Amino acid sequence: MKYIAWIDGKQHKVEVELRNGMYVVTLDGKKHRVDARKLAGSSVYSMLIAGKSYEADVRHDGDSVNVSVHGESYRISISEELWARVGSATESGPRRGTHQLKAPMPGLVVQVGVKEGQRVQEGEPLVIIEAMKMQNELCAQSAGIVKEINVKEQDAVDPDQVLLVIES
Repeated sequence: MKYIAWIDGKQHKVEVELRNGMYVVTLDGKKHRVDARKLAGSSVYSMLIAGKSYEADVRHDGDSVNVSVHGESYRISISEELWARVGSATESGPRRGTHQLKAPMPGLVVQVGVKEGQRVQEGEPLVIIEAMKMQNELCAQSAGIVKEINVKEQDAVDPDQVLLVIES
């Protein structure tokens, strides 16, 4: 998956691929092989990068992630690259019609935060998917009413699978 990350006001391009049980993380064009494991019952990840061991405390805070490594703390805002591009585009007028929320990546549904018939606002959290050991909150792209929910907690999902439908 491709992401845009903002750290200290600077934008970075990040791509994450899982290959043979290890992550290949490309940060601003430079590739890194990362072996990462979450320590049970905590927010700490143990990582091996280029032969060096790191422990990172990763805490989600709304749309950001707070990461502490070796006593240094970083606040990182992350968005999927395609959504970042779509979000920066200007639109004329409100969105109308039926909109499908699709899984941006393969993963596991951790939470479905809405019910059929529920009214939602643009930006409201709808579904949380866990992928690559990170939880990804998927939000409404427009206000409307949830017409159809196609997944439940603990369902495995594929990229582009329709999770739910909202009618504006």
